[in-house]
Amino acid sequence: MAWTLMAWAVVLLHLAFLVFQMLGALLALVSRVWFVPHLAVVSWGVGIVITQGSCPLTVLEKDLVERAGGTPYSGSFLDHYVFGILLPDGTQTFVYATHLVVILATYAYVVLRLRRRAEQGAGEQAATASASSPGAEPG
Repeated sequence: MAWTLMAWAVVLLHLAFLVFQMLGALLALVSRVWFVPHLAVVSWGVGIVITQGSCPLTVLEKDLVERAGGTPYSGSFLDHYVFGILLPDGTQTFVYATHLVVILATYAYVVLRLRRRAEQGAGEQAATASASSPGAEPG
């Protein structure tokens, strides 16, 4: 029972990882520190897809299923949980491309928002500086 629960915990962690991979750049609106881990996660995901490697979370989940007495599925996490269940087989390329487009669109949105904040902050500082400078006449 404990092995099964741990396997399901890994499934949830894997889903959270994929959501963070897709939308995690939005956390940079709270703190720019999030850019570094998010770029690492995106790089890791792109590397796994390009090399068709095994994700360690998938390997861990399969190991836990086996320890629980079950038969691990073959293929990838997405093949098992998404393709053929939530989405039809044959949509892998479309889904990967859409995932990448969402990541890029999220980055574009975050960069534009951060740039706008910086410009507004610079404008407010300039207005405050000119209003408080000695010899400035009231308008």
